[in-house]
Amino acid sequence: MSAFEGYSTELDTFLSTNSGKYYVYELCRPNGDVFYVGKGLNRRVIEHELEAVRHHPVGESNPFKCNVIRQILNEGAQITYRIDQVFDASEEVDCLEREARLIAKYGRRHEGGTLTNLAGGLGSTSGSSPYSTEKHAATLSGVPKNNPERATLNTFLQGIGEVESVPIKPANQMARILPTTPHPNKRHPTARCAYALIASAAAHGLPIASGVRIPRSFTYERVEGIIENGVARDLVKAGMAKLFPADNPRDEIFMLSAQQCDLLVNLVGRNQLRNIGLI
Repeated sequence: MSAFEGYSTELDTFLSTNSGKYYVYELCRPNGDVFYVGKGLNRRVIEHELEAVRHHPVGESNPFKCNVIRQILNEGAQITYRIDQVFDASEEVDCLEREARLIAKYGRRHEGGTLTNLAGGLGSTSGSSPYSTEKHAATLSGVPKNNPERATLNTFLQGIGEVESVPIKPANQMARILPTTPHPNKRHPTARCAYALIASAAAHGLPIASGVRIPRSFTYERVEGIIENGVARDLVKAGMAKLFPADNPRDEIFMLSAQQCDLLVNLVGRNQLRNIGLI
């Protein structure tokens, strides 16, 4: 049985009576589905809603979580807060272990679950997803330890799902950011191109809806990411978005029609997009 379950208006009293203690909490949709699990101290559990409302100018630490929160609030509903367990100040390790067990129980998106968590708990001892050294070397989709900016963006993309090769890159690591022109050869819609559009939409807090204008570049955890040249060309040639050119390729925009939104849903999955707050 949970130590507390209710709305933010009722949570203050509980937190004040447990000041200085650690706790494990769950953020829930109105239907009760858990979309985020965390470890807190004092008012930490409430800070997620505040972060989502204010739209951090240098990029949110977890856009998937914030998008779900904004979606709930925009629908006129409330987040249900659940305090799973409270721990004394000397029991921080026990608190971390409980957090990790709950994350494993509910599962993150790439694990087939519904959580928007990017990490698996236990601080840095639990990775973003189980990519092998061989797969990283073959596909460049792992989390390289010697390239923190690329690792940041790769981890972000893994929060959406698995792809064989990451379609976004740190802008400052691209030799040239080229203006987008349709690829000269025939191209078909792919999940890789869809993930590129979804990554930028998620970072900007944009829903996948008819008429949405998705920038080619975005910021996540102070890293400027951009849809790579080849992917941008492929998705335009495949008819996945309408291109709005710009003098600076960083400022290019991709606009989606209703049909193109449906295409993204079919490629990625409705539940996947719902779990990260984009539909």
